[in-house]
Amino acid sequence: MRSIRSVLHSLKPQKRVLIIGSAFVDMVINVQEMPRAGADVEGDYRCTTVGGCSFNVADVLYKLDLPFESYMPVGEGRFADLVAQALTERGYPVHREAGEGDNGWCLSLADASGERTFISMFGLERRMKPDWFERFDIESFDYLYVSGYQAEGENGRVILEALSRKRPDAVVVFDPGPRVHFMPRERVEDFCRLGCLFTVNADEALFMTGTTRVEDAALRLHDMSGRDAVVTDGGRGAIVADNASVRRIPGFPVAIVDTIGSGDAHTGGVIAGLMCGLPIDECVLLANRVASVVTGREGGACAPTIDELLTEHC
Repeated sequence: MRSIRSVLHSLKPQKRVLIIGSAFVDMVINVQEMPRAGADVEGDYRCTTVGGCSFNVADVLYKLDLPFESYMPVGEGRFADLVAQALTERGYPVHREAGEGDNGWCLSLADASGERTFISMFGLERRMKPDWFERFDIESFDYLYVSGYQAEGENGRVILEALSRKRPDAVVVFDPGPRVHFMPRERVEDFCRLGCLFTVNADEALFMTGTTRVEDAALRLHDMSGRDAVVTDGGRGAIVADNASVRRIPGFPVAIVDTIGSGDAHTGGVIAGLMCGLPIDECVLLANRVASVVTGREGGACAPTIDELLTEHC
């Protein structure tokens, strides 16, 4: 496998990507420890920023100067206006859906260890309509990203209906995230039938597969969908399972600030490599590097540029 520097110098887009999902408002608060029932803890308010899984994934491609298309619906209201402003500033399309309410927002709590806990108030990004996808030629995309936050309930059914129009060789990159704990097994199986490429963390992988070893979980996810599977394992890097083997791709040392958006950044790194035609191991090496930088920064949507990644300390 090549060095991360060689991988970065070979990022030349070859495939078309569509990012489907949410952009909503994050209010980031640091706490010493997560409050228990009845407790009163002091918080340190850090910032209000636009985030969301899809926005964070898009941030990686944007910072790496890679082209993509996105559908992150924008409603009407104070949070929707903040989202629209952020999308416009980056040159992303602003798809306003009138009469469907505001965008969602989230309290993002980060404790002294950097671990994050979310309190989410969902908006129109969980009330998508079939006709919203008519503006896209789904068959023209090679990779399509979906987060578990949009895959539940009727919203998930609408997205699956749109994804059913993809080409047989196109790949759905699916990150179920923490919502997998609330997602019916049948919904996960729906994505498996699409032949999705799973990107999940170790805890989620173990839960999804009922296994006790991360390597076994990655292999099981590969068997479930028939595609490569990527399982992040904190500072220990990430596990890749494909038709050849199960193997660990090393991570990069980092002083943890918080883990907000780190998983999304990792998925974005994987997609960046895939759309540039890199082998899966190099895709994951790139993702490990991107995610390590995000973990060392505050908040989400803080992915590094190529120039920053090429420096020794970014």
